[in-house]
Amino acid sequence: MSDELTPMMRQYRQVKSQLPQNTILFFRLGDFYEMFFEDAKEAARILDITLTRRQKVPMCGVPYHSADQYLARLIRAGKKVAVCDQVEDPAKAKGIVRREITNIVSPGAVMSEALLESNRNNYLAGLYETGGVMAAAFLDLSTGEFWGEESGGAEGLRDTLLRFAPSECVMPADQARNDSSPLRRLIDSLPGILVTPYDEWTFEGETAADSLSRHFNTQSLAGFGLDGRAALIGAAGGALHYASVFLRRNLSHVRRLQVRSSADFLVMDEATRANLDLVQSREVPRTSIEAGRGAPGATLLGTLDATCTPMGARKLRDWILRPLIEIDAIRKRLDAVETLVSDRTLLRELRDVFSDIRDLERLVARLGTGGNARDMRGLGQSLSALPRVKNLLAGCA
Repeated sequence: MSDELTPMMRQYRQVKSQLPQNTILFFRLGDFYEMFFEDAKEAARILDITLTRRQKVPMCGVPYHSADQYLARLIRAGKKVAVCDQVEDPAKAKGIVRREITNIVSPGAVMSEALLESNRNNYLAGLYETGGVMAAAFLDLSTGEFWGEESGGAEGLRDTLLRFAPSECVMPADQARNDSSPLRRLIDSLPGILVTPYDEWTFEGETAADSLSRHFNTQSLAGFGLDGRAALIGAAGGALHYASVFLRRNLSHVRRLQVRSSADFLVMDEATRANLDLVQSREVPRTSIEAGRGAPGATLLGTLDATCTPMGARKLRDWILRPLIEIDAIRKRLDAVETLVSDRTLLRELRDVFSDIRDLERLVARLGTGGNARDMRGLGQSLSALPRVKNLLAGCA
């Protein structure tokens, strides 16, 4: 059979063999990304595009210049897509054009504005359990935010996953495939969650700690508050390895790891959050991960959200999901609110300035990994507004 394949199809087979199962390959041919065999059948069904055959090989394709919109639909369908581009000039190529995988897009690791919701984080969650302790590390590649917390039991971790609704979870393959493992039983209780099994050794003690130390260029993880937190080190190290090595992402914009504790915030179970209509409607089942991503209907977040920037919208969502309980922190927040409420002129002027500021977190992340001229203009426009913000707030305590 291999003798009958064209050089291009042999190249396709070789690239495809490097990918895990259930990953659709976008294979660049001229001005199109082509898909073949089972990938073509699956993509044609999801994208509602024409499935054709050439020499009995099923195939379909999408235009290179509008690939993002098709990627968005595949990602929303829970698929991973590997993008294989031409990496040399066809006019100068000797023989077949050299192609390489330049990007793997998964639901938890998207960067494009077309694939993201501006008012919520898009989390990739690393999950790990050891010694009876469970942990989750949440990485948002679109903003560089990276934080995690440990839980003494499955119920606490389950509540965290429902609250922050990660788009994708990565966990050790051995625990994902073991029906009796605590993490597997937890995942089975969460409808709609996308789980990616990954090499278990990347979550294990020394390897996970080494991944984190190398990334943050530090000799010790003590400064991050990770001493004695084997489960959290495993979850964070595994997620970082998956994003940087498997997904081939530049993570230079991920500059810190924050350790959170449920003891610092008001703990509300899923039933309480749903009954209070905080960020989701009671029309959506409370046990669904999709519910945590928001649903139509009146919510506290929808009522309060008059923010001017996507960054503010994401921050407000986080505050509502994790109310403060430490009295000094509560007073500082209320003092800030009082300052603006009592000075409507200042508030109006600040909002006018904020309207000129784009999503700085995601602009910086995209520019750190490539970006384009529009992103650079947006960054310049946003930065030019910051001195006005500083001047307006100069008189505030």
